[in-house]
Amino acid sequence: MKQNSQPNLPVFRPGGEGLEKMLGKLEAQVMEAVWSAPGAVCVDDVREALAAAGKDAAYTTIMTTLSRLYTKGLLAREQQGKAYYYTARVSRRELTSGVTKQVIDSLLTTFAEPAMAYFVEALGADHPEKLDALADMIERKKKTGRGR
Repeated sequence: MKQNSQPNLPVFRPGGEGLEKMLGKLEAQVMEAVWSAPGAVCVDDVREALAAAGKDAAYTTIMTTLSRLYTKGLLAREQQGKAYYYTARVSRRELTSGVTKQVIDSLLTTFAEPAMAYFVEALGADHPEKLDALADMIERKKKTGRGR
């Protein structure tokens, strides 16, 4: 199967914890194992990493999960002998930034006014000091936008 040039970022699950907001539980655990590895990993490497963290999973389950993450564009793979070896195509930061962008783009496309109003309200209530930073960003953007 051909890999996408851009990661097919997953959906956002507000009720999830950490990476589980963006990936399924096992997918998140597998990505953590890949990110934590010093190099490319095969199915057995991931199984061992998960087992060390107290998670037992069948070989075929890990193989399928790695394949799905590859299809989504989150992993790269290279065949060595009969086995595939996987490396991350995106960092944790790139994954979270990409999903954040997708979520905000979607909200602004569909619900621009309420999304902006709530964002400012939430910042004001929880992080009032960041309202000034937001105002500065807006001013800088206005200035650079006018120069076009």
